[in-house]
Amino acid sequence: MAPSWLSPRTRRIVTVLAGLYALFVWSEGAGWKIADHVLPLPLRFFVQEAELFPHAARDVIEWRAEAWRCDLGRFEELDVRPFFRIQRDDKENRFYRAMFFHYRQRKVLEALDAYLVREQNHAHPDQPIGGVMLLSLRIPIPAAGTADPRYQRLPLAEYPRDVERKYWYVTGKALREQRCAELNAAGSPARDDSDARSPAP
Repeated sequence: MAPSWLSPRTRRIVTVLAGLYALFVWSEGAGWKIADHVLPLPLRFFVQEAELFPHAARDVIEWRAEAWRCDLGRFEELDVRPFFRIQRDDKENRFYRAMFFHYRQRKVLEALDAYLVREQNHAHPDQPIGGVMLLSLRIPIPAAGTADPRYQRLPLAEYPRDVERKYWYVTGKALREQRCAELNAAGSPARDDSDARSPAP
């Protein structure tokens, strides 16, 4: 073995410094950030770790709709999949995409409201609706290492009560009543020539 060009004392100092460097890097990765409290900013730069995913998702978001049943006078879950036929059975369908990107844009939600009411009343005139509630579910992601079943759409009633629900839009009461009154007066979903079936928003 070649002789070291460092003196024994210098080797000990380098060993201690290397240990401290490894400790600072490890603490940074562990989230303790010891270096933030003991090192000046110029030195701190050399022990910091990149936080590529500092806000990893803890929940899966699902988007759903409930409809105001004119005949029952209450909200019930509305299966929107028949009205968004592209990839209707997975989380890339157009309803999910519209809600994901525009859940805070009222004009988009109002357009979804009008579209869902029109299509439901056309497809199921025996179950007329006057409005909708658009909501999201926050379903906790299973812990790492546990079985994670493939995506399967479950009815709202099957989710436990601890699954958070966030309501982003609800049709106003006056508009719901107006739509239901028009449907009752007509005896069937009110439609005119300009209300021909149109592509989903």
